[in-house]
Amino acid sequence: MLNKLAFLVLPILFFLYNLGETVLKLNHSSFCESAGCMFADNLLRFDSLYLNYVGVAVSLLIMIVGFLSYKERINQKVFYILVFTSLLFETIMLGYQYFASPVMCKFCMGIYGFLLTIMISASRRYFFIVLPTILAILTALSFLAIPKTQAYVISDGLYLIQSETCPHCIKVKEYFKENDIAFTKIDINTPESKNFATYLNYGTIPIMIEKKGHEITILNGDEAILDSFKEDDTPAAIIPTDTSALIYMDGAVSSDEEGCGFFSIDKQEDTCESER
Repeated sequence: MLNKLAFLVLPILFFLYNLGETVLKLNHSSFCESAGCMFADNLLRFDSLYLNYVGVAVSLLIMIVGFLSYKERINQKVFYILVFTSLLFETIMLGYQYFASPVMCKFCMGIYGFLLTIMISASRRYFFIVLPTILAILTALSFLAIPKTQAYVISDGLYLIQSETCPHCIKVKEYFKENDIAFTKIDINTPESKNFATYLNYGTIPIMIEKKGHEITILNGDEAILDSFKEDDTPAAIIPTDTSALIYMDGAVSSDEEGCGFFSIDKQEDTCESER
């Protein structure tokens, strides 16, 4: 009964699960339509539908190999290798999603649940052989500084992307303190901050973000930031949050002399120390 469940019943259900999701996707629907599923789709370099096609093909292959293994027409180890390979692939996909997204994709979790159940049902001995590899993959992913998808600039106000060791940042923070200007600090050492700054083509800090309703003003460099509080007509980079436009105005990007480089920690420390 155990072999029949592992080699016949579960592979058939697994195939139908993948096929059903693919059919729904083709009709602009899904088993899971949560934010986690949409985020998982955005992680791919290609249309997520192609991954569904791969899932259908692999689950069909598992079903066929499972049937042939059950009938003893091929060695059962072929079935184990196929299931274990699929499980390790899904471990990487789901593991990265776990560390990068605040919400998990329920469909992906279903895929992983099927593969785990098939593997344990087919052979507990092989499960414990492959378990250290699964744990090693998850441990390796936990060591990586994977950007977490979350909002930082939520409410109106000032936000400062900075470092505690950067003299240009310290200069701005001291000015804010002396003039009772409230702001929220964002550490540049987080991967999210570095990715954001790099996306804007800013290689130095501090970076000030001011949110007022549907407009966001971005200034780079201590001089540009401090001047914005002294002159009302200081040019800035303005991002209307209700559009995808990004408008760079003169003066929005400062020179390297107005901030500390952050692409390399060593370079940042050397630059900041030399300017103290």
